[in-house]
Amino acid sequence: MMRIAAIAGSALLFGVVAANAADMAVKARPMPVAAQPFSWTGFYVGANVGGAWTPSSGGSDGGFLFPGYIVLPPVAGVITIVPGQTGTLAGDGRRSGVIGGGQIGYNWQVQQFVLGVEADAVGSGLKGGSASASRTFGAPLFAPAVTQTVTVDFGHIDWMASFRGRAGVTVDRALFYVTGGAAVAEIGGSRTTVVNGPGIALPAGTFTATNGGSTTRWGWTVGGGIEWAFNPNWSLAGEYRYTDFGSRSVTFTVPDGLGGVFATGTSSSRLTVEQATVRVNYRFGGPVIGKY
Repeated sequence: MMRIAAIAGSALLFGVVAANAADMAVKARPMPVAAQPFSWTGFYVGANVGGAWTPSSGGSDGGFLFPGYIVLPPVAGVITIVPGQTGTLAGDGRRSGVIGGGQIGYNWQVQQFVLGVEADAVGSGLKGGSASASRTFGAPLFAPAVTQTVTVDFGHIDWMASFRGRAGVTVDRALFYVTGGAAVAEIGGSRTTVVNGPGIALPAGTFTATNGGSTTRWGWTVGGGIEWAFNPNWSLAGEYRYTDFGSRSVTFTVPDGLGGVFATGTSSSRLTVEQATVRVNYRFGGPVIGKY
């Protein structure tokens, strides 16, 4: 009898211990961590590279290209007075170049909508459009021909920067956005006048006048793009923008052959730039996604 009681007690004790161990094993199992939804909210920095191009024409309005001047023949003869002329400079085609730089910004997401601000800056090898005109005066006014050529370079862009707002909508981890704001650029340019002939109120010769200089121009820019978050912190984007820096007027000079200026003329052209870039961004503070 005592032996049966001892066996029953041992079985009961073993069952209790086994049940407690099973409960402890169940309680020790980690609960699954719910995946946190991806959010675009936060600061980011990045780099970009791409191309930029100017319109297909560097054309300008009509300018006072050929002021009146006096031609002295190389030998004794009649002094010829050439009246002033007007004309239009003709553009020489589209220009393009490589651009590259960086950007910094902040996004704020509410449901599927994203608002943000961004500033970027790029260095540029872009050359602006140029225009030229040439005209020759000869017989029957006078035997020795006089040719005047005017070339205007409307600017090469050394760098561009922008300060923009962004607004977009998310689809999964893709962000479709539009952007727009202020733009600024450092634009250099030159203009050259070459005169060949018997001279402008001087003996025969070839005279050249070149003027140049840089200017900082403000304008506006608009565009859009698609950004894809391939990682909780990293994203890749493609962006297109159109930028308008307004009209730029340049003044060219007609030399007098003595190092001075005989006359001046003015021409202008609208400065616009189109650009397409690939952008990589790193966003600070991205959540841990999908860990269990």
